[in-house]
Amino acid sequence: MNIQIQELSSERLPQSAELLTDVFLKLEPMTAALQLPRDFYAAYVRTVCDRCFEDHLAVTAIDADTDQLVGAAIGLDDGKYRQTLHVIPGTYRAAMDQMNTFFEELDKPLACIPGKWTYVFYLAVAPDYWRAGISLSMLHRLENLLREKRYEYLVSEATNPRSAGAFRKQGYTEINRLAYANGPALFAALPGACSLFVKKLA
Repeated sequence: MNIQIQELSSERLPQSAELLTDVFLKLEPMTAALQLPRDFYAAYVRTVCDRCFEDHLAVTAIDADTDQLVGAAIGLDDGKYRQTLHVIPGTYRAAMDQMNTFFEELDKPLACIPGKWTYVFYLAVAPDYWRAGISLSMLHRLENLLREKRYEYLVSEATNPRSAGAFRKQGYTEINRLAYANGPALFAALPGACSLFVKKLA
């Protein structure tokens, strides 16, 4: 396996959006609970990828033997995130608002973090490539990109044990945790919790 970590290129934008859509709809508990149509979610993810590409805050993992994109890590700050909300039609806004309400509660400790920071908004690896250290390699490359741009912290909302483990291995500190049972009704039946992680980059 010959995996290369690269900055997201315009040619890889469609593939990145497709991978993120597939992984999150199938494997991320909160996204699955929203029960959003694939066409809508794919359009939303592509909008996020476009915003990240503009700021050069995204990396990909490429299998050089097959030229296949097998992973993507996307950085997105709160201002850019709000610019993506215009693509959400009224039909799905109530569901997305419940997700935003959950994360607003989880993210309250971020108000005490000084300096410039941004989120790891999406981090995904194709299931056939799990347990190969690809998530950690992408995180490392994304962190270096952010250091070059004078970011001081990188934040992640880890929605499942697998992603939480990846952030712990990379030296992130958990600063909050919110059980799904204590969140909005849409997520109350989900087991476990979502963790808020932060890492100082500077």
